[in-house]
Amino acid sequence: MVVMLSSRIYQDSNKIVSLPPIVLFVVFISAISAADASLSSEFLNTGCVIDGSRLNCSRLAEHFACYEISNASEALAGLDPQLPIVECYRRIIDGVDRGSDQKGLVRVGCMLPAYRNYIVAINGDFRLIKSKEEFAALFAPVQSPEEAMAFAVALTDSFPLYDRVVPQGYFAVSPAAAPSSIEEKNGAFAVHLFDRPICGCSTHPYYAVDYLVTKEGNVTELSRWMVYDSNNQICFD
Repeated sequence: MVVMLSSRIYQDSNKIVSLPPIVLFVVFISAISAADASLSSEFLNTGCVIDGSRLNCSRLAEHFACYEISNASEALAGLDPQLPIVECYRRIIDGVDRGSDQKGLVRVGCMLPAYRNYIVAINGDFRLIKSKEEFAALFAPVQSPEEAMAFAVALTDSFPLYDRVVPQGYFAVSPAAAPSSIEEKNGAFAVHLFDRPICGCSTHPYYAVDYLVTKEGNVTELSRWMVYDSNNQICFD
C-alpha cells in the first residue's frame, strides 16, 4: 500500500456533513481479500472512490485531517459490533496536533510523530475515533478473547505473531518467545503480543509484551522482555 501525502492543514470534525470533491490521497491496493472487499464496499458506499486497483479516500483524509489512511490490522475483525474500520494518521507538528483538540489514540513515528486514530463507517456515515474513551464507548464491553485481542492491538503499538519463526536478520535471546495468545483471568483477559521500537540508532530488538484487557476496555501493560535481537545497528529518524 502506498499513500500520496499532502502538506495541507485541515480543520477537524467528528462527523461528515458536506465534503468537496478533492483528490489528494490515494491508497493503492495490490490484492483485496474477502474481508477487504467487504470493507471497501462499505467505504465506497459512504464516500471512497475505486479507480482500477486504487481506493481513493481523499474526502475522508481531507475532512478528518489524515495525512495517511490505511487498512486496520486484521485483529480488529474481532471487535463487536463488527464495523468497517480504517486507520487515520495525523501529524503532530512542534508538539501540537493539526486538529483543534490534540487528541489521538496511539502515538507513532520518530522525528515526525503522529497519532494513529480510526475512522469507522456506521449506517452510511463516518465517525472519527480519536480517544480510548470513544473507542471503548463504541466497542466495549469486551466479552470474548477475540475482542480482547482487538482492543490490545488497536490501543497500543504492539502486534500479534502466531509462529515461532525468528524474524529475518534476528536471533532468539529468550526461550519464552511463545506465539500470541489470549487467556481469560478473573473476569479480564491476558493478551500476549509483540513490540519492536524503531526510533533511534540500535539493533531494534523485538519484545514480548503481556497486556491486561478489562471488560470495560482498559488496556494495561503488565510486562515486557526481549525475545529477538540483531547484530545490525540501524538508525531511524
